[in-house]
Amino acid sequence: MRAAVLTGADGRLETTEVEDPVPGAGQVVARVSACGICGSDLHIAGAFGVAGTIMGHEIAGVVEGRGDGVDRRWAPGTAVTARPFTSCGHCAACERGRADHCAEFRLVGFGRPGGFAELVALSADELYALPGSVTGAEQALVEPLAVARHGLRRTGLEPGEALVVVGAGPIGLATTAWARALGAGPVLVSDPLATRRALATRLGADTVVDPVGEDLADACRSALGAPPALVVECSGRPGLIGQAMELCAVDGRVGVVGACMTRDTFVPYTGLAKELDVRFALYYDRRDFIDTLGALDDGSLVVEGLVTDVVGLDDLPEMFARLVAGAGTGKVVVTPGKR
Repeated sequence: MRAAVLTGADGRLETTEVEDPVPGAGQVVARVSACGICGSDLHIAGAFGVAGTIMGHEIAGVVEGRGDGVDRRWAPGTAVTARPFTSCGHCAACERGRADHCAEFRLVGFGRPGGFAELVALSADELYALPGSVTGAEQALVEPLAVARHGLRRTGLEPGEALVVVGAGPIGLATTAWARALGAGPVLVSDPLATRRALATRLGADTVVDPVGEDLADACRSALGAPPALVVECSGRPGLIGQAMELCAVDGRVGVVGACMTRDTFVPYTGLAKELDVRFALYYDRRDFIDTLGALDDGSLVVEGLVTDVVGLDDLPEMFARLVAGAGTGKVVVTPGKR
């Protein structure tokens, strides 16, 4: 099969021929119909890249083969997405639905070959059937939307509650879409790129702010009438957790969904003085996937416009390099069958 593989720690990809995966016990092999490029892919490629790695964990596909012990509902031809984990399945973390904290946790696309390929092996225990209403490149949005749902769940977001989203990359945009679907508002989104501010407006933001050209604290007071009780940091850039804490109201909450991969600093006294709750969110649990699929199916979660670019495997290396360099797109989705 064809796949885009890392050439090494320089973070570059190369499209080449590799062996087809074979489903092991409890696994299916799916033909990848769509796979999103995640910000963590960009971080991992440069920081931990190992030559030959096939990345990609935001996967949608069609089952082609099954290994021993796989439930018959995952018959060939079934359209699926996956929580892209493998784990032991029986430790305390796994039993409470947190496979991401299992000692044997492996992420598809990092510890195991991922979806930047024509075929991928997936754990049958982590599959979810895609409803017929979710088609095309949007099939790859389930995983990042589940990230955003989990992040907002951890903040305790209430209907009608105002919030500020810091960063309008794909996760910030997914958070904006979910906030609107959950009845939150007004929603203010901050991002220095005009293209991403326009996407945020399309996905439900009431106010968008350029934090470079405007004073964000003043913009929050003007748009919301008071400092926000909830700020969700979705960028992962150093300094923005501290900024979120400074923006937040007394007794407020800061949700951290952005994946900062370097050391960061903030002033703890800011949190002490305001008695803030700061909650980090990583991955998701099964209900986040179930909620996402249900909301996409019934139309309450509107994501039109979130996917801005669709590329095939041949064009993936160039697009990946552009994203590493900071291209201001929305969600970029790889469709391996595209030539």
